[in-house]
Amino acid sequence: MEIKILETDFGAINYDYIISEKYPRGLLLFMGSYVKKEFRGQGKFKEMLKILFSKFPENTLIQVPLSNKKLVSLFDRLGFKKVKSIEYWGEINVIEMEGILSSEMIKKI
Repeated sequence: MEIKILETDFGAINYDYIISEKYPRGLLLFMGSYVKKEFRGQGKFKEMLKILFSKFPENTLIQVPLSNKKLVSLFDRLGFKKVKSIEYWGEINVIEMEGILSSEMIKKI
């Protein structure tokens, strides 16, 4: 696993992108995110999501561990579903979700 970083002026998202036999269409795995305090509540996380998702092909599987319960409703609206575990994380004390990347998903952000 190789952690990559999408950096912006207002925050960052750590992620990995994998194509393998198990994930021939790709797996985008969230590793963490941060929005600088002065930019919170301004939709900057959504902007970062749009930038990140636009970098990958449709039908990429996206897995997200969420410790911030406020983000669960955002990912729900984007079509993500709760799952029991996600790749490389195992059982942890967060809400684990996954969804399939589509142009419609990006428009909803």
